Amino acid sequence: MTRTPKNPAAEVTPVPHRRVARTVPGEPAVAPGPPRGTAAGGKTSTQPQERAAARTTAPAPVTGDADPAAGDRLPASPGRGRTQTPAGRAEPSSALPAGTTTGRTFTIALPAGLKLLSLNDRLHYGQRYRRSQDIKKAACVMALKAKVPRLERVSVVVEYQPRDRRERDADNISPSGKAALDGIVAAKVLADDSKTYVTGVRCTIGEPYPLGRLVLHLTEVTA
Repeated sequence: MTRTPKNPAAEVTPVPHRRVARTVPGEPAVAPGPPRGTAAGGKTSTQPQERAAARTTAPAPVTGDADPAAGDRLPASPGRGRTQTPAGRAEPSSALPAGTTTGRTFTIALPAGLKLLSLNDRLHYGQRYRRSQDIKKAACVMALKAKVPRLERVSVVVEYQPRDRRERDADNISPSGKAALDGIVAAKVLADDSKTYVTGVRCTIGEPYPLGRLVLHLTEVTA
């Protein structure tokens, strides 16, 4: 067989792919831009990689209060940051006028288990009257037993010590506080329970006590 020599001129040289400008009839031709990821001048852009690395290494936001023992931060909770008063501790009366000075404080505790009045009660008026009289008599007897002297002006804290730790509204016990003040007046500790002799009355919830009870704190107002 006779072999035909190869013609070097007949070899096809591969042509690199070139982007062709797109043309739309009636509109000017749009010049092709550099390939994606390539900046002007033929250099490859590293901005996408830098942005991805920044997202990966960015610290996550942290919320909550600092834990001094562990040195880290704890997740925020709804109750954090609030100032709470320990149960059973009587706060100074907010009804006292500015510049008022106080003197002695007398505590009168009513018998445990005594049926009290509440703003949420739906009692018959006769039953409500009898219960009010029971509170008044108990307060009078306990004031005489405690030998509380006669006071000219006082600030009163009505503390209810419940039988358990369920959440309660302190203002609901105000009818019982009013009946107990009537007993204090009947014991001749106060001339009357009007604002002339009682500068302020505040209700609070104290520590649990077996069967529950009502406690009155009378703070003498001297000026």
